[in-house]
Amino acid sequence: MNRKQRKEELIQYIERIRDDEGYAVVDVSLEGVELYDPLSLKGQRDLNGDIYDYIEAQTNVIPANVPLRIRFHGDLPDEEQEEIRQMMHRHYVMKSFDISWDLIANFRKMLLLALFGAAVLALYLYLALTSENALMTEILSVIGSFSLWEAVDAFLLERPHLRRENRNNEQSLHERIEFIPNAEN
Repeated sequence: MNRKQRKEELIQYIERIRDDEGYAVVDVSLEGVELYDPLSLKGQRDLNGDIYDYIEAQTNVIPANVPLRIRFHGDLPDEEQEEIRQMMHRHYVMKSFDISWDLIANFRKMLLLALFGAAVLALYLYLALTSENALMTEILSVIGSFSLWEAVDAFLLERPHLRRENRNNEQSLHERIEFIPNAEN
């Protein structure tokens, strides 16, 4: 299967799961699933990580500009439904903070490595012109080049990945959450 066929198959999949309002719909069955993380306490209770993992696996290929509708299938009281909505919102807000901190750390890493690499290469050029210690200048050349390469790696590879992760998280942060009683399944 070539790239064009895979792309067409992906487009068909996205169109198949979209509803009349344009939302990509993910149905989650709550039957036989431990709903809450057994390690979380009542005050800070959170959903089972498997539920988040399933939702993320289903929505991973959906473009970030397509809104999400998560439909939980199971009988839950209204208070518990609202609590689950709050848990999911808190989960994605916390993930948003984590991604933001990663972006800040990435920027610092990129900036410091670029400055360090430029300074080491400047020292290399100075010593290459004024010193006869070839071994030391070559070591400085390698260190400076490596530092600049790592800065470029942080900018060209890590940063786009973090931005994509942030867009996907924003999509999840604004998802519509619905509950469908078992009688309607």
